[in-house]
Order: sequence, then structure tokens, then C-alpha cells
Amino acid sequence: MKRRHSLTWRLILLFIMTGLLISLSMRMGFRYGIQGELRSLAEPHLLEYIDHLRSEIGSPPDYPSAQRLAERLSLEIHAEGPTQNWSTHGKPPQTDDLSFRSHSLSDGTRIEIGRNEHRLVVRLDQNGHDVLLIPQRLTHSRQIPVIILLTILIVIVIIAFAYHRVKRMIRPVQSLRDGVSRFGSGQLDYRIPTGRQDELGELAASFNNMAGDIQQMLEAKRQLLLAISHELRSPLTRARLNAELLAESDSRQRIIRDLREMEEQLTEILETERLNSRHVKLDLGSYSPTSLIDEVIEQHFPGARFQRQEAVDPPRVQVDALRIRLLIKNLLRNALQHTPEDAAAPEIRSRFNSTDWLLSIKDHGPGIDPEHLPHLTEAFYRVDKSRQRLTGGFGLGLYLCRVIAEAHGGSLRITSDPGTGSEVCVTLPVWQVRRA
Repeated sequence: MKRRHSLTWRLILLFIMTGLLISLSMRMGFRYGIQGELRSLAEPHLLEYIDHLRSEIGSPPDYPSAQRLAERLSLEIHAEGPTQNWSTHGKPPQTDDLSFRSHSLSDGTRIEIGRNEHRLVVRLDQNGHDVLLIPQRLTHSRQIPVIILLTILIVIVIIAFAYHRVKRMIRPVQSLRDGVSRFGSGQLDYRIPTGRQDELGELAASFNNMAGDIQQMLEAKRQLLLAISHELRSPLTRARLNAELLAESDSRQRIIRDLREMEEQLTEILETERLNSRHVKLDLGSYSPTSLIDEVIEQHFPGARFQRQEAVDPPRVQVDALRIRLLIKNLLRNALQHTPEDAAAPEIRSRFNSTDWLLSIKDHGPGIDPEHLPHLTEAFYRVDKSRQRLTGGFGLGLYLCRVIAEAHGGSLRITSDPGTGSEVCVTLPVWQVRRA
């Protein structure tokens, strides 16, 4: 089974990746296209601001003035001098990981500005004192974890909303998939609910129109087959009656045999169309599986040889006897037709398990190529494309057997090994099995 990939999640991931790529592109564009220009515009103002702070601190630095300045502007001020060291916020930070750039103030004094991703440090010389000015770091704020958490929650809500909207938008795709599955399984009257005015709604409407056209064509074909079959029955009956009145001869026997074969073909066509109707009703009754097989052999194959393997004291089954006899007759006829005279006789196995009645018929003929096996139960399919009468019927026997099995709630399966023969296994569910 092929792995199924969710279109909804693929669209959501596409939106997320698109958002990330847009953010990354904007950041790179800002960094390399705008950030340098903004830095060149902001640096003169920053140097002017530092010059103002330097004058307020004093030269040499005045500790009370620096303390008031630090409290007012949320700055850390650290000073190291020849006689004493002091700091407004405890121990001075390490500056080894910072890269400093030199700048000149308005009076020509050289200062150094260092930065990394977390902080900015201004280092200047105040009359022999090494002074560090450090703005309060954003990472010290207690609101940062709350802001990050809120941001994550907002992103999750946005993704959930996008998922809901995308899933609602592509819901007709799921309806289309279900509709195609039901239509392909034989529910030709199924239609996809439509209520959308977009492209997917138009697609669903197009599918419904196509399904209606196909159903109409198949119904027309079915009515044509039924009409032709009914119309042919009367002249065939008259022709057979007239043939019976002819003098005994080989020609009379051939004519009667051909007429009987045509009647059987018409019966199969009519029975197939009846079982395909939604109003089909089975005439269920309690029968012995062994008796059903015996009746078919005695009536249609009195001189044929079969190998039989059947359960001892088998239970009686609730089936439509007329249709099950038709199924058994078609399977036995196929087995005899494809078994050479010098080969072993066809095998009939009738057995039960806890859930099913299993009826299998195996021939010892040339077998069937694997490419034909999936199509053998299709209507009018023949392995022999020339459709010669010696190689089979007209391609409706196995199809009718499958329809009969499915009408009883069961299934039909064909296996074949070229060179050793083929086997057809009919399975009926256990709920139709009862003890005598």
C-alpha cells in the first residue's frame, strides 16, 4: 500500500517555510542594504550623546554624579583609576569577547565602542580613569520569557487557524476521492455534494455530470440488452419447437444444440442484468451443498468424471438454489472445457470454516497467464481474442458467477499456475449457514 501524504499538512508546511524564507530575506536585506546606512546616520547622534554623558560624569569622574546619571538613564558605569575603582552595579563585566571600534568626539577625544549580540559598551579615558558606559541589557528584563511564550502561542494559534481554513478549503478533494471510490465500486447513483462556487466546486459538479452521463449510457445499454434478449426468446422458442418436429438426423441435433446454447446465453444475459439491479431479491432456502452439486452434475454433466472432496455431514446453507446451481454449472463447464482428455479429472472441494462456506473447483489444463487473471470476471472478457467457440463461451460465465457470489454477500477468486491448471474459489459468509 502506498504511503499517503496529507495535502493539508503539506500546504501548512509550505506556508511556514514561505514565511521563514520571507523573514530571512527581509532580515538579510535589512542587514546588508539598510543597516549600514542607518548606522552611518545614527553614529553622529550617538557620539553626541556620549559626549554629553562624558561631560556630566566629569573629569576625573565624580562618583555621586555618575550614580545619579546611572539611576536616571538605566546605565552601568564602571571606573578604574590610579587611586581607586568604583562601579554603580558591582563588578565590571569582561570585555574580552567584544570587538571595539574607535571614534572621535567633538573635542577630538578618542573613544571606543564595542558591541555583540547582547550588549553595547562604550570605553573612554577620563583624565587617567578608564570608564565603561553600559546600557541596561534587554536580557535582564523579566518580561522576555513571557513575551517569548506569548509569541509561541500566537504562532500556534495562527498555524491552527491556517490548518482549519486549508482543511475546509480542500474538503471537496476528500469528497471527490470518496465519490470516485464509490462510483468505481458500482454505486453509479452516488453524487458528490456541491455547495462551493470555486474551482473545486466546479470540479465536483463536472464529476457529477460525468457520473450521470455514464450511468445513463450504462442504463441504456442494459435496457437494450434486456429488450433484445426478451425479443429473441420468442423466435428461439418457435425455432426449437419446429426443429423438434424435424426428422431425426445429425443436422437436427446440431440445430437443437445451437438453439439450446443460444437460450442459455440469453438466460445468462438476463440473469446478469437482474442481479445488477438494485431491486434484486434472492429466493433463499435451506439446501444441502452436496445435493446442489449432485443435481448439477446429474442434470448437465451425467458422464463427466470429477474428483470430489467434501465435508462429512455438511451443514445446510441458506442460498438461492437456482442461482447457485447456475454458478456451479458454469464453473464445472469451464473446468471440463479446459481439462485435456488425458489429464486428471477436475477437482471439486466443498468445505467449511468458522466464518465461510468454501467451494473450489480446480482443473488440470494449461492454466492462464497472470496478465489475464484480473480481467476474467469482467463482462464479455475472453482470453482468446479471436473468440473461437472451441476455446470458450462468449465471456459472461465467470462474470455471472462473480455477480451471483456477491449477491449472496460472498466473493469469487481465481488463481492459476500456467502449465498446471486453474482454480476458482467461491466464498459465502457464515451468516448464511445453518445446521439441518
